[in-house]
Amino acid sequence: MTPDPHLGAVAGFAVRSEVPLAYLRSGGDESLEIALGPPETEPEPAVAPTREWTPLPENPFHAKLWRTTNGDRLWIEGVGWYGIDPVSGRIGLPHDADAVPREERLWGIPTSLCIVARGDQTLHAGSVEVGGAAILIGAPGRHGKTTLVTAFHGAGFRLLAEDTTRCRPAHDALAFPGPAMLRVRRDSFERLGVPDAAVVGEDPDRIHLAIDPRRRGTADPLPIAAIVLLREADDVRLEPVPAELAIPELWALAFKLPTDEDRARCFDAVGGLASSVPVWNLYRPLRYDTLEQVIDAVVSLTAG
Repeated sequence: MTPDPHLGAVAGFAVRSEVPLAYLRSGGDESLEIALGPPETEPEPAVAPTREWTPLPENPFHAKLWRTTNGDRLWIEGVGWYGIDPVSGRIGLPHDADAVPREERLWGIPTSLCIVARGDQTLHAGSVEVGGAAILIGAPGRHGKTTLVTAFHGAGFRLLAEDTTRCRPAHDALAFPGPAMLRVRRDSFERLGVPDAAVVGEDPDRIHLAIDPRRRGTADPLPIAAIVLLREADDVRLEPVPAELAIPELWALAFKLPTDEDRARCFDAVGGLASSVPVWNLYRPLRYDTLEQVIDAVVSLTAG
């Protein structure tokens, strides 16, 4: 670490970094140290990866993870190699990668490995603050999740996480605000606009934005008021999901590795969330002109 590191917080972690990071909040208490890794000279390990994320038509993301006794090695296509020590909370960044995609990938799998090492769970879900509590908005990619949390931000609500949310299953379950960033489709950016945010990068598909520091708040946890699962329909309506039916839905959104131990940990975590947090199906058309009505429906979950 440098003598004067860059300080901030994400997902409950107090972050110390030897390179500037664009999406930090304040607060945090668990240590997470970020440094540049060495220029990658070692070849890909000869053994099969512990897990590989293969590209899909709706999500071109490609990554491979190797878990070893000397820490984890993660390769992400287009970015490079991360070195992770989940127990101590140390992450090495790809040395020569562009700063914006390098940081955005940092807050995905590398940080999730550190989160699950502490007994918590991450869900593939955005989240927003409503009335002092968190509402999680879960869906696979390309199902309107980012557009909806962007609309919440534009309506004055605090964005907690765009894509992945750290959860602590308990009788009073908690959610931790993640990186203060948005990656918005170009058509959504042009249609909605994103106030109180600065463009930090662009690619053919997305505009990358850092939320204004005045609207970030802390990375400290909030109680979870509800988990909302996005569904497409012709009208806007909410439908409660019984706990036994919510478990497979949350399982599909949960970060997990293909080992018996990790699957058991993940099942306990999603079971704890399903039994302690109301889960709802949110049916809505995929149209911009219904976003205000959708926001009103989600906000109603905190009434009373």
